Amino acid sequence: MMAKNVYIRYVIAISMAIMIAFSAVAEAENLAEADSGSSQQSSSASQKKLTPYEILRRSKLQRAAEKTPENFSAGPVIAEARLTTVPVSRDSPTGLLAMQRQDTTLVRPPELQEQPADAPKEPVYFVVRVGDRDIHGITYRSISPNGLVKLYLDTDGDGLFSNEKEYLGTWLSIFQLTRTYRFGPVSTQKAGTGTKGGSFYADCSNGQWLTFDPVSYRRGKVVLEGKAYEIALVDTDFDGKYNKYFVPPAADSRDPQCDVLAIDLNGDSKFNFEQPGESEIMPLSRLIEIKGQYYSMDVADDGGTIEFRQARPQFGTLSLEGKQAKLALWSDAACQQLSGSGKNWNLPAGKYAVVTMDLTETDSAGDRWAFKMTKAGAGKLGDFEIKPGQTTSFRIGPPFQTRSFMDNGEGNVLVGFDLKGQAGERYVPGATKNGKEVPEPQFKIIDSYGKVANSGQFEFR
Repeated sequence: MMAKNVYIRYVIAISMAIMIAFSAVAEAENLAEADSGSSQQSSSASQKKLTPYEILRRSKLQRAAEKTPENFSAGPVIAEARLTTVPVSRDSPTGLLAMQRQDTTLVRPPELQEQPADAPKEPVYFVVRVGDRDIHGITYRSISPNGLVKLYLDTDGDGLFSNEKEYLGTWLSIFQLTRTYRFGPVSTQKAGTGTKGGSFYADCSNGQWLTFDPVSYRRGKVVLEGKAYEIALVDTDFDGKYNKYFVPPAADSRDPQCDVLAIDLNGDSKFNFEQPGESEIMPLSRLIEIKGQYYSMDVADDGGTIEFRQARPQFGTLSLEGKQAKLALWSDAACQQLSGSGKNWNLPAGKYAVVTMDLTETDSAGDRWAFKMTKAGAGKLGDFEIKPGQTTSFRIGPPFQTRSFMDNGEGNVLVGFDLKGQAGERYVPGATKNGKEVPEPQFKIIDSYGKVANSGQFEFR
């Protein structure tokens, strides 16, 4: 829809008047202590056969096991996966939850004291998340005669680029709508030091944003209950470590802000990804559930090994007060996929975030309405805790409130609104009624004089 001076681009929106009728542990055991006697008897004999590196690695894993959270107990090691470094390929579990995306700015961050001598008057700046710190970067087309596109990272945080490595961009001509350059592999190792880091490819599109993808990941196999599973780890924050566990909230349904685990549960030698949370690729958690069994995972810093132990979680209850819902949850305990109507769910005690949810409601006329929620608008569902022996309850869904928004950028005006449920969760427009999409609503834009500046009908895209 377009007025004289206003262009409106809307991805998806819906408005409706809905009359909805609605109503409405296990104790942990300490198995590690029981196993300590036998492990002490064989420790000296086994260490004689180990290299110094293996002894150090196992001691680190032992200390990690001693810090096991109180909400579950873990027994002796029952399986170990040994993972090797492999390059990213088309079937790698890296492009879904492992990619970072950052917008650029023309404003130089105060942390940076200089810009390269051949930079234009207005280069673009960005940050990339590495471990627990943000590294500032700069990218631009050089004003020198060759006009090469360049990128620098201030890896040591001294505000200077003159002591950093220069990366030259390669134009990716396969992108037709944007002019995108690729840099890398880019190293996050601190310049002039031996401090270990990770590496990534950086793609810069039209100078407006960058995406960062891992160069490699770890892959191997583990045998649990007699079945072999392909397994992988991804270092998503490029710090060279593979054991950053998920802690809610997530940035959004594509960015858990932790390292990523993939496991081939169906045996097709692929890591399948469906909706966020409903896949074989998931945020790294302390526990994993496979066919009703829970296992704790001790991941070595370098991602070379994962030790699996039989785990016995303490449980609590999640209640949506009888609503009919299908939801996927990320957790520091174990990622879950739930569905049902009028029921509660027993979950391992821990911290959770609802990533996606499909809600079905029936109104007084018997019509069935379906709504979809994403992590970007999870409200209270985006960060909550299940406590041992307790029930965590939420009222969700209608009566709805509407939230309108308008974004103005690059001469385009984006207008829309969404539906807000009782727990602050937000549902994307485009609900269905009895399985059919509800028609697009109409709109009017009123100027400061009270006159209609534009009107029309939203479009689903």
